[in-house]
Amino acid sequence: MIPIIGVNLRRAIGDKRILALATLFPFLFILVTGLLAGNPREPIGLVHPSHRLVTLIERTPDLKARMEANRAALADDILRGRVVAGLISLPARPGSQRVEFISESAQTAAVQARTDVVAILDLIAAEGTHATLTDTTLARAHLPAPLSPFSYVAPSDLVLFLGITMLVLSSGLVESRRLGVLRRLSAAPVPRRSLVAAQIVGLLVIAAGQSLGLLFVGRILFGVHWGNPLAVGMIVALLSICYSGASVLIGTWSRTEEQAVAVSVLLGIAAGMLGGCMYPLDVVGSVIRETGHVVPQAWAMDAFIKLIYDHAAFSAVLPDIGALAVIALVLSVLASRVYAVTVYSPG
Repeated sequence: MIPIIGVNLRRAIGDKRILALATLFPFLFILVTGLLAGNPREPIGLVHPSHRLVTLIERTPDLKARMEANRAALADDILRGRVVAGLISLPARPGSQRVEFISESAQTAAVQARTDVVAILDLIAAEGTHATLTDTTLARAHLPAPLSPFSYVAPSDLVLFLGITMLVLSSGLVESRRLGVLRRLSAAPVPRRSLVAAQIVGLLVIAAGQSLGLLFVGRILFGVHWGNPLAVGMIVALLSICYSGASVLIGTWSRTEEQAVAVSVLLGIAAGMLGGCMYPLDVVGSVIRETGHVVPQAWAMDAFIKLIYDHAAFSAVLPDIGALAVIALVLSVLASRVYAVTVYSPG
């Protein structure tokens, strides 16, 4: 069993295409899609603003207006990080304008927003309207850190590229079949389950290395707070077992390495799209959303969204972990049986 794992690892590490698919491509995709998703405009809440004030804020490149119902709603959004600061229009005499600038603390984004607001009020004053600005700083609240703009693309690309990499590794199993390695192993006094387990364990070792690298990059370079470590570990482990079972199935079914790679890439991308790696499943219809949960990617993305966006506890993602466990078990059993039929069949 150990020699089989060693051979599979050396084959994977020696293939530059697989190394690029497992390391370089995910990093570039996370970087590019995260930068595109990130919005450089700072959101600022407005309570009963004048039409002129709204117009000027919307024309300011660094600001984005968000209408608030009242002062309480504005304060809540500031403390929860939905807006960096807020403006409240105060009663004023005709020909003048009074606004109150509210922020949580002297954060860089809040300071920049205040600078932009002062410039807007200066412009209003230059138009002949007397403008007055007052400041209010809210008490600091102990709330979770603001989300990184990479908070969705980092887990989605991890799930997507982990799947594509694991499935593409099925070409190694095809090569072993073509060279007659599996046929010779089948004649050895080794249980069939051990041979299948060796194939899956080898894939899991590669998956562990890729997953740890992407989790580290997401946390250190892109500031993604992954959430409960135990939950994250179980999600990645079960997802890797799902991919490993599917990889063995493709490897035993495909006739050539090229066919295995082509099927793996197409299947990985299609399942990734269906499972919410390309876009959130919340934006699609209920039929597509329910259909997407046929693939393990959807359950993994649901769990990551709960952990990252909702700061959920381990118990909140247990249904998703349970679904991944069921899929992993089904694929592993199916892979074992198909492997036995293919390798041990006469001729």
